[in-house]
Amino acid sequence: MNPIELTNRRVAILGAGREGLAAAKYLRALSPRMALTLISESAPESNIRTQLHEMDELLIRPLSQARLEQYEVLIRSPGISLYRPELLQARTAGVEFTTPSNLWFSAHQDAKTICVTGTKGKSTTSAMIAHTLRRCGFQVRLAGNIGLPLLDCDDRGVDWWVIELSSYQLADLEARPTVGVFLNLSAEHLDWHGSESVYRRDKLRLARLCKPDHLILNASDPALVDELSGFEAACWFNSDEGIRVSGSLLFNGSQVLPLSLARSLPGQHNLANAAAALTAAKFTGCDLDRAARSLSDFRGLPHRLQMIGECSGVRFCNDSISSTPVSAEAALRAFFGENITIIVGGLDRGLDWAPYMESFRRAALCAVIAIPDNGPRILDTMRAEQVKPKNGLHQASGLDEAIEWARRLTPEGGVVLLSPGAPSFPRFRDYRDRGRQFTRQCGFELDEWDVF
Repeated sequence: MNPIELTNRRVAILGAGREGLAAAKYLRALSPRMALTLISESAPESNIRTQLHEMDELLIRPLSQARLEQYEVLIRSPGISLYRPELLQARTAGVEFTTPSNLWFSAHQDAKTICVTGTKGKSTTSAMIAHTLRRCGFQVRLAGNIGLPLLDCDDRGVDWWVIELSSYQLADLEARPTVGVFLNLSAEHLDWHGSESVYRRDKLRLARLCKPDHLILNASDPALVDELSGFEAACWFNSDEGIRVSGSLLFNGSQVLPLSLARSLPGQHNLANAAAALTAAKFTGCDLDRAARSLSDFRGLPHRLQMIGECSGVRFCNDSISSTPVSAEAALRAFFGENITIIVGGLDRGLDWAPYMESFRRAALCAVIAIPDNGPRILDTMRAEQVKPKNGLHQASGLDEAIEWARRLTPEGGVVLLSPGAPSFPRFRDYRDRGRQFTRQCGFELDEWDVF
């Protein structure tokens, strides 16, 4: 759907967060006199009225009470599941649907795009790609699920767009990415998608949208190999023919690449992210050695395995961006061999932690401290799976108590790792808020640099 087609129609935007507000601003610029309604199920930020045009109508009510059938077009923000009954009823009644991402892609059909997805690592890999392309002389915009919404971005003079896409955005995406990067696939967001099979189908949509020979896939991820082994024309990294991780090095065929990642990027998974990023850089024509060297000054992302300080010989690591069990496992593996106290827990989306317990058994755990809401269920799984930290499993009432426990239980030389493996809301505004509170309560100042 071309955005121009909306100018004389009854349009409502579902959601008044950053994506919804970006869509409203974008459409208002196209047609200053169009009728535009924003529907939010919860009270939005207090300054939202200052961000809206005087003609915009803001409704704060459940979707079930918003009479969605009265609109001709609904623009769905990513956080609102397209499988909700209210949306299915509206579709049956003849209402058309689109999304902010679809509006952007429709208006930028000639843009050169690198779209990145995966259950874990997509934010870091997207930022790595953008960093590398800039160092190789391109004008780059990094957007989507990371940084600014696409509709908020200045599109002048851009050579390449690096776009992180979540399963929420992919589920009904209509686009033709120039390059698609698919890192890994495991169970996630089951509350939004309804089942693991639907989640996998929606996530795998990226492979169907890309030209097969412009698709970059991870050969070390069994789920991707199982689902996409028929894509013979795809470029598989972590394969003998592609850029691959071997020990602490990165190879292109038999050639060792001149890669030296910062100490702030520990773990094999960051080498795998670099392999994906450099494979994408090859598609753009970057010199591979130059691209690899460029990553030496890549700092990573705030709130992703970010070392925030040391006190009494104990280091503190902020991995608040971790919202899935698989990302918590990856964070834990980054510190294998060290004494670790890990803080886990957050919004309960019903995900099973049992498949990740082998890493928890293998780690040199001092303690596991769980916080609400799914903390008790995580600890029950650990007890059933024989996870036995030296200083025990503990349930805290909140983040502040968890930090107090961690200080007492972690010996000198150890690491206190916040890697919740669950979303932050409703107890925090977002993962940034959770990471900031963790940093402040640990007694440190947070460095949040701009990667965009």
